[in-house]
Amino acid sequence: MSNKKKLFLNLFMFLFYFIYQFISLIGIGLFKINVQSNFTKELYLFISSFIYLIIVLIVYLKELRQDFKEFNIKILIKYIPIYIIGIILMALSNYLMASITHSEISQNENAIRESLKIFPIYMSFSVVIYAPFVEEITFRKTFKNIINNGVLFVILSGFIFGLVHVSLTSEPINDLLMIVPYIIMGINFSYIYYKSNNIFTTISIHFIHNLLLLILQFIGG
Repeated sequence: MSNKKKLFLNLFMFLFYFIYQFISLIGIGLFKINVQSNFTKELYLFISSFIYLIIVLIVYLKELRQDFKEFNIKILIKYIPIYIIGIILMALSNYLMASITHSEISQNENAIRESLKIFPIYMSFSVVIYAPFVEEITFRKTFKNIINNGVLFVILSGFIFGLVHVSLTSEPINDLLMIVPYIIMGINFSYIYYKSNNIFTTISIHFIHNLLLLILQFIGG
């Protein structure tokens, strides 16, 4: 594949991430999904997410195969300390932003917690399986395939990752401040991917991160 085709493909896949979410919303009306039925809506969410996973897998199959062959537990362990540093910085920034905004969690986090109560099975799948795979492909692999400069890649990838995790409400300043912890985590993941040059490193760490948060959420109620 030529560089121009590779650039276009990755730009398209990045934009398609957002386009597909819009298409999924249209599909609810198009297929006359009964939004009043939690079971029907959850089943639709499962199907639409699975379709997108398949699309991403097909598009990046060759690269994913190569990364999977080269990935091993030693690579993962090597970058766990960097992840832990990211967790500490994220926690500190979250505490600082919460003290400024007088809000313990972001609107995005609150929405996830509420959705967990309504769609526990789908949300568990989405948080632990779907998000780590799809988000790492979208905000790490596509960006790295587009941007050659390492510093620019890490910063831009981390910033955009944080930006899509904020939900603007009637208090946009507070909402934007709550983006900081997500940006820190995004930069942390981007740096790990840049250094390891293997997408399964960050997919695995993202999986561990979300799984731990999900467990804590269920334990803490």
